[in-house]
Amino acid sequence: ALVGLCKLGSSGGLDASIRPFADGSTKKLAEACRRFLVKPGKDRDIRKWAADGLSYLTLDAEVKEKLIEDRPAIQALIELTKGEDQSVLYGVVTTFVNLCNAYETQEVVPEMLELAKFAKHHIPEEHELDDPDFVSKRVIILANEGMTTALVALSKTDSDNSKELIARVFNAMCGQQECRGKVVQHGGAKVLLPLALAGTDKGKRQAAQALSRIGITINPEVAFPGQRSLEVVRPLLNQLHPDCLALENFEAMMALCNLASQSETVRQRIIREMGLSRIEMYLMEDHLMLRRAATQCICNLVMSPDVVKLHEGSNDKIKFLALLSEDEDEETAVAASGALAILTTSSTKCCEKIFDTESWLDVLHTWVANPSPEVQHRGVVTILNMINSGKEIAQKLFD
Repeated sequence: ALVGLCKLGSSGGLDASIRPFADGSTKKLAEACRRFLVKPGKDRDIRKWAADGLSYLTLDAEVKEKLIEDRPAIQALIELTKGEDQSVLYGVVTTFVNLCNAYETQEVVPEMLELAKFAKHHIPEEHELDDPDFVSKRVIILANEGMTTALVALSKTDSDNSKELIARVFNAMCGQQECRGKVVQHGGAKVLLPLALAGTDKGKRQAAQALSRIGITINPEVAFPGQRSLEVVRPLLNQLHPDCLALENFEAMMALCNLASQSETVRQRIIREMGLSRIEMYLMEDHLMLRRAATQCICNLVMSPDVVKLHEGSNDKIKFLALLSEDEDEETAVAASGALAILTTSSTKCCEKIFDTESWLDVLHTWVANPSPEVQHRGVVTILNMINSGKEIAQKLFD
């Protein structure tokens, strides 16, 4: 009966302007659930039903704030996950999803919003307690209370929908940089790998984005030790898809950039998974951050002899890097000129292909006269490599 009332209490969903019950009634229901949840000696089934009740009530921002300040209740939810009984999963994980605002929300198009106002349709309101600052605070508290341990325990489920919920909470945690270490420390990265490869499409994307975020700020050798550094390549590359958001593309390339610097074995896996062509696609992006991340990724990949051979072929790869080395964005120019310095160190053919660029002399002038010392240094290394590569190339340079 209590869970039924909780369902009625949550009928307004995320709309803060809809109150199914009188003011304060929803919080009273939450308090009743809390009492059943934390009371010592209560039957496990009763505590499970209490968690189910909270999974509905925590759509209310005021209930979220009340619950997150209640350490015994949070610990009771986590304690529920310690056992073989998977029936507690829905209530506990949904409550965590609500507390972290990790549920799916519909993007509001400003034009449609204005149209709805004009037509005098009801427009859902977001509660001020669901602002990003409040959400971040709740996520950090849950991480410090040991939520990762609970998610790892619950991830054994066979339900794809439940796996998606778990991935959503993991991703919300990894969205906070200070929580990523705890996720790795308590086995979250290991659990996220299978979540990113099997399940619902949305669940796989959520898990892959969480892995990307871990790979950006934590040393790959720590975050993905041993074989895991190879297994994580595929889910990251899956994020380089037109259906994914630009942020997902960017974070995946940043993580791949760090992985590519790790070892030749990892670089070979990226190549075998057709990663090079996917990354190169973003070199032509208008979006500055995507173009920069792709260039930085290529700069690390050219350390592989196989990638050097690909640049020696009949294509415009060298020409494109030469043009990017003149980019107005300093970090893009540094990465592109760095890639050329590595390529020309390894290959005489790559030295020759610099001349394929129609304005190659202007490019060389740009390197030498560049206001960035880093671009200057890499440019001079490339020119030196060209001079040392053979008489014909050196002669053409001086002529």
